[in-house]
Amino acid sequence: MKIKLCGHFIASWVGAFVLICFLSQKAVADELPVFIVDKAKFQLHIANYKNGLQIFKTFPVTLGKNSGDKMLEGDLKTPEGIYRFTTRYERPAIKKKLGAMAFYVDYPNSLDKRDKKTGFDIMLHSTDDPSRLERNQDSDGCIVVDDERIKEIATYIQTPFSTLLIYDELKPEHLQSETTGDLKLAFDQWLAAWSRKDIETYIGAYAEDFRFEQMNRDQYRAYKNSLNRKYATIDVKAVQPRFFRHPKYDMVTFTQEYSSTFKDGRKAFVARGQKRIYFTREKGSLKIYSEEFSRR
Repeated sequence: MKIKLCGHFIASWVGAFVLICFLSQKAVADELPVFIVDKAKFQLHIANYKNGLQIFKTFPVTLGKNSGDKMLEGDLKTPEGIYRFTTRYERPAIKKKLGAMAFYVDYPNSLDKRDKKTGFDIMLHSTDDPSRLERNQDSDGCIVVDDERIKEIATYIQTPFSTLLIYDELKPEHLQSETTGDLKLAFDQWLAAWSRKDIETYIGAYAEDFRFEQMNRDQYRAYKNSLNRKYATIDVKAVQPRFFRHPKYDMVTFTQEYSSTFKDGRKAFVARGQKRIYFTREKGSLKIYSEEFSRR
């Protein structure tokens, strides 16, 4: 009897611990700050995503030695677009010139690759030479701060989920919230069509040159239609969606909660993770060019 009680207590404690971790992780994801680079003013901002982007910290940075959007490997330009921080490295895992810490950025992303952009090792990093911060453009394309500031900035970054927006010039409209615009409408229609198993509206949300793994849009349509026939119900929820605008393209990030059932009522598939959807303009309408999903 004691063993059973002990086992029951342990199981209950483990369950409670898992629930606490889940809720804590969700809270962190919901409250993740957003990072913004204004190339025109050589500034890195940290903002809360609440009723638009509300900047609460600003740091001076040095950027690529050459002005303009990065196009080719070795052009010494800082890219412009919507990115995320993928990995964090510290000394001695990084070169001395990168200072105390470096956060890699996912350049080139899917839209960059579509546009034939090349290059690698774009980072937010510090430097072992503080005098570099006296010059606005003294990097090979990275975003550079000093050692003291990178340690403060690091407390706000959660890899690989934190979003980085890089603008040639930050304008007031880039900070405004998306509550009734065409991006939210396109996203809501796509999400509702998925749960309704409305294949025409669902596939109609994708760009003609959309790719998913090795499938083109027609092949993706056939794949999704087979799942619609296989499952009796599909339920997809977007928790805490965030809408980001950029002159080049738009993006929506959210926690995706997916579940489906077989016709006999059994659970078929359940998944939860972080989703990133990239929207581009096609014939005047917003269409999904690519998707990324990371399990949490």
